[in-house]
Amino acid sequence: MNTINLNARNRTKRYLLPFAVVLLAIILVGWNLRRNQNQMPTGAVRADEVPLSGLTENIPDATQAGDPEASMRQLRQLMDALRANNWDVTKISRSLLTLPDGRFAENSVLRDHPNILFPNQPRMPDRFFVPEYEPIAFSTDIYARFNRSYYKGDRSLSHPTGYVIVGWKDGRIEKVPITQVRTFVSRNPAMSSKKDCYPGMPEYATAKPSFALSDAAK
Repeated sequence: MNTINLNARNRTKRYLLPFAVVLLAIILVGWNLRRNQNQMPTGAVRADEVPLSGLTENIPDATQAGDPEASMRQLRQLMDALRANNWDVTKISRSLLTLPDGRFAENSVLRDHPNILFPNQPRMPDRFFVPEYEPIAFSTDIYARFNRSYYKGDRSLSHPTGYVIVGWKDGRIEKVPITQVRTFVSRNPAMSSKKDCYPGMPEYATAKPSFALSDAAK
């Protein structure tokens, strides 16, 4: 009986030894790969860190290719015209309502349509009214860029540059860096989507970081 048990134990040891060797080899290979990844030579880039090509449009930066100062002069004229017409954009010359530099906007919608936004217009239905935007006469983000890069694994990073131009009804026209833009939800329940929030608005202190900037590269 003892001889049978001894033979069984010996057979078990013979089976376990190869298994243990294979398991140890797997562990060592995994450790070695992890060490090599952590000790990549300076300048080396993993395959999943290389941006994918062909997913972004090659549109020149409006701050460089355009004429921001000419846009500011046009916006000052627009501010005067709006104030003289009770902020009613329907009474303003069409020549003031679109900035020529819009052709360089990163957002293709702004390249094909009027690129200045006018919140809370007279005779606007109540469901579109955003009470938090009452101090704002107009805004445009044709000079703001997210410069998003796309990577394998459905991953992307933004590299934000530029600014949003905000015209306030008190006469100020400011360039707000895109990195300072936050978001809020209006107290008008019909306007439940998140809206951009700028420094100077009472809601700014409690506004949330913009989702579009949450993955910005450091």
